[in-house]
Amino acid sequence: MASQKESDLQKRMSMPRQRSAKLEGFDEETKTVTMSFASETPCLNYWGDKEILRCNDEAMYTQRFTDGVMPILYNHERDIVIGKPTKIWTENGRAMATIEFAGTEKAQEIMGLVRDGFLNGVSVGYRVMQWDVVEKGATTDDGIKGPAWIATRWEVFEISIVTIPADGTVGVGRSLPFNANDVEPHKAHKEREETMEEKEKNAPNEAEILAAAVKAERERCAAIEDLCRKFNVDEERRQQWIDGGLDITTINRELLEILGKRNKPVPSARYDVGEDRSKEMRGVYVDAILMRHGVNVAKPHDGADRLRHMSMRNMAIDMLSRAGVSNAYTMDDTELFKRAMTTGSLPGVLQDVVKYTIKDGYDAANTTYQEWAHIDSLNDFRPANIVEIGAEAEPKLIPENGEFTDMDLSESKENVRLETYGRSYSYTRQAFINDDMRVLTEIPRIVSNRMAAYINAQAYKALAGATYNAGNTGTAGAISVETLAEAMEKLRKAKDKKGNFLRIMPKYLIVPVAQAVTAAQLLHSAADPSASHSGVNNPFANAFEIISDPELDALSADAWYLAAAPQYGYGVQVNFLNGNQTPIVESQVSFDTLGWKYRIYHDFGVKALSTLGVVKNAGK
Repeated sequence: MASQKESDLQKRMSMPRQRSAKLEGFDEETKTVTMSFASETPCLNYWGDKEILRCNDEAMYTQRFTDGVMPILYNHERDIVIGKPTKIWTENGRAMATIEFAGTEKAQEIMGLVRDGFLNGVSVGYRVMQWDVVEKGATTDDGIKGPAWIATRWEVFEISIVTIPADGTVGVGRSLPFNANDVEPHKAHKEREETMEEKEKNAPNEAEILAAAVKAERERCAAIEDLCRKFNVDEERRQQWIDGGLDITTINRELLEILGKRNKPVPSARYDVGEDRSKEMRGVYVDAILMRHGVNVAKPHDGADRLRHMSMRNMAIDMLSRAGVSNAYTMDDTELFKRAMTTGSLPGVLQDVVKYTIKDGYDAANTTYQEWAHIDSLNDFRPANIVEIGAEAEPKLIPENGEFTDMDLSESKENVRLETYGRSYSYTRQAFINDDMRVLTEIPRIVSNRMAAYINAQAYKALAGATYNAGNTGTAGAISVETLAEAMEKLRKAKDKKGNFLRIMPKYLIVPVAQAVTAAQLLHSAADPSASHSGVNNPFANAFEIISDPELDALSADAWYLAAAPQYGYGVQVNFLNGNQTPIVESQVSFDTLGWKYRIYHDFGVKALSTLGVVKNAGK
C-alpha cells in the first residue's frame, strides 16, 4: 500500500493547474483576440517550489483543441461557453492562442467588455503529464537551479476570460486547482493568513518528496527488468516501458498481449469473449447492456452474459483496449469518456441500445388504431390531395372496334400531409461516471411509447371529431340488436356520388372501454341478450371484431362506431414518411452538455377523410 507521502506526491504531480495571462489584442474585423497564455518564466507553486512550463511544440499537448472539444469559458464556469480557440501555437518560449467569440448574448457581452478594455484577464487550465524534477543544489543545462519542477509534457484543457486574474503578467501566478476534490476549497486563503513561521512548519519536506519519487521510479524500473527477464521480452520493448513511464498495471496488460501472440490460446485477465471481431463484439456489448437492465434478448451473442455485470466505465476500457489504446486503464473518468465516445466503438453500441429500446417501447404501447384506420405512406411533406376513384370505376361497354373511355381521376378537396414530432436528451459525462443507464434504456423506451400513444390518440380524436351526416349517423342508443341492425343497414346501403352501392361490409365494432363488456356479451352470445327468453337467436353472434380503447372514454363514454375494413379514401387515414412506422433516433457529440446528444423523432400525419365507411352512434 502506498504511503501518505507517496500519495501526496502523486496528487501533486497530476492535479489540474491554472495560470493567468493577459489579452494582447482585439481584432474588430474578425471579432477575435490573440493572447499569450503561458511562458517559460518560473512561478512559485502551492508548495513553494519553482514551476516552469516548457513552451514548445513537443511539450504542449493540444489534442483537445485538435478534436474540437476545447472551450473558451467565462470565469471557469463550464456552463458559460463564450467562444472557441481558432489557433494554438508556440513561439519564442511562449504559448499563444487566438480565440473567436460565440454569437450568444453572453459571449457578445463579454466581447464588448474585452474590446473596450474592461476585461483583459485570462486564466488557463492545464494538466501536467510529465515532470523533470531538479533537486536542490542541481542546475539544468539551460541554467535552471533546483529545487524546481519542469513540465516537459502538459495538456491545455480550457481558456477562461476572468474578472479577477491571480496575476496580470504572462505565465506568472496561478489560481487554485480547479478540481474541488484535489484540495480543500479555501486553502489558498488560509495560506495567506498563516505566519511565516507556520508556513515553514507546515511546508513539505522537499528531500523526502524527492527521495520518495526516486524510490518509486527505481522500484518501477526494477519490476520491469524482472518481468522482462522472466518472460524474455526484447530489449527495445523493455526500453520503451522504462522511458515511457508506464505503470506496472499497464505493462502487465501489454505483457499478456505479447504472450497471447506467442502462444495461442493463452488465458487472459480480461473477459473471454472469443476473437475480437468488431461487429460481433458490438453485438456482445449491446446484448450485455440490454440484459443488465432486464431486457429479454431472444438470442444473445456468445459472451454477452459474462459482460452483463460490467459497468460502463469498465466496458469503455475494454473497448479501447481492444482498439489498441494501451493506457485506457490509467485514464481518469473524463478522458476515458472523451476517448471512448470519439475513438472507440461506444457511440455505435449506445446507438444500437437506444434503437432497440425505442422499438421495444413503441411496440409495447398497445395501440389499436392500426386495426380500423387506413395506414398509408407519403414520400414528402407537401400536402397530398385524395384522388376520388369510386364513382369512376364503373365499367363501360366497349363496342366492336370501339375505344376505351378514360376515367376522370379527380382530386377531392380533402388533403393529407405529414408533420414531424420529436424530443431530445443527452447521455452526459456525469451519467457515464455514475453508471446511469436510464438515458439509454428507460428514457428512449418511454419517449417512443408516448410517441405511439400520441398517434393513437390523434386517430381516435379524428374518428370522433369527423363530420357525420344522416346517412352514417345512427339513432342514439346503447349497443343492442336494434341499434347494430340500423348501423349495419346504413353501411350496406351506402352509395357513391353516382348512386352506385359501395357494398360496404361492417367489420369492427369500436367502443369505449366502458362499453367493452356490453359489446362482448352481445357479440359472443348465441341468444339475443335483450330477448325475454333464450329461444331467440342472436343475429350478430361473432359478426364483428370488438376494438376498445381508453382514448374513446376520454372523448365520450357513450358513443360507439361500426366500421368497415380500412380502405383508401374512407374513414381515418394515418400516413408515415416513406412508410416508416418506427421513430428515428440520431446522435451526435454535444459540446454544451459534455456528452452525447440523442434526438428521437417521427414523421406522420392523421386525418379524417370521407366517413362513408363508418357509422357513428352517440349512445344513450
